[in-house]
Amino acid sequence: MSLYNYININFINPLQSIPVQWYYSAKKTYSPLNDINRNHHIVVSLTSFPARFSTLHYTLKSLLNQNMKPDIILLCLAKEEAKDETELPSSVQELKKYGIQFFFADDNLKPHKKYFYAMQNYPNSIVITVDDDVIYDKNLISDLYASYIQYPAAVSARRVHKMVKDENNHLLPYNKWLYEYKKETVPSFALFTTGVGGVLYSPGILPPETFDAENIKKLCLDADDVWLKFMELKNKIPVVWVKGRRIHPLTIKKAQKFSLQKDNFHKNMNDNYIECLQKHFEINPASYLGKN
Repeated sequence: MSLYNYININFINPLQSIPVQWYYSAKKTYSPLNDINRNHHIVVSLTSFPARFSTLHYTLKSLLNQNMKPDIILLCLAKEEAKDETELPSSVQELKKYGIQFFFADDNLKPHKKYFYAMQNYPNSIVITVDDDVIYDKNLISDLYASYIQYPAAVSARRVHKMVKDENNHLLPYNKWLYEYKKETVPSFALFTTGVGGVLYSPGILPPETFDAENIKKLCLDADDVWLKFMELKNKIPVVWVKGRRIHPLTIKKAQKFSLQKDNFHKNMNDNYIECLQKHFEINPASYLGKN
């Protein structure tokens, strides 16, 4: 039994944080990224920031350990937080030999960096976005890709919430939505992706407004999931939930000390961002509920 399988069997609670050294306690080699011809080019993209650099290699190793290899793993960082790769820990730098690529952006778009540069630099590629504070199941890419083949016009996501409205067609607050929803198995406008699970976007699926950096900074800088939902609605793009062994990946405990999710959820910031984007784009998400 591999160490990977041991962790999966013995930590079945998807919200449980684990001592990450248990995951990679033994020396391990990683196979290269994809080197075979196939119909689609796949880019896995993520971002990070200095407070998480020390644990970032655990996430990257779980991406290198996928049973379906991506063509590129792109780590997008802001130059104000790391001007080049020499400012990254050796644990991250040494993964370059396995194919990890680094991109250093002049602008700091915070969590939006995970999709912003990959989608523009690789417009003809499938882009899968992931977070930097979890360990991904080795089936993530293959499961998302299988969903894409079935539903190429939808966004495929491992972890989703279902938006809920009241009798007056008003969207209920974020913390009243149906959390980690698993009952919708076909593409739906009511589903809201949460990036931590892993999200697949087909080439060019999002509208050009997605990459309006000034509006991102002005309207929704700390909530990429909310921004992307409005971009999906703007282009009439549904979301489909992708079933897997666990909805929420294994959490790296040390990385949780610094999290935008705590403010966005517990301080109701997501509701503020949603209200702001509703006014700006004149889009009412509640009007899409009930439509598939």
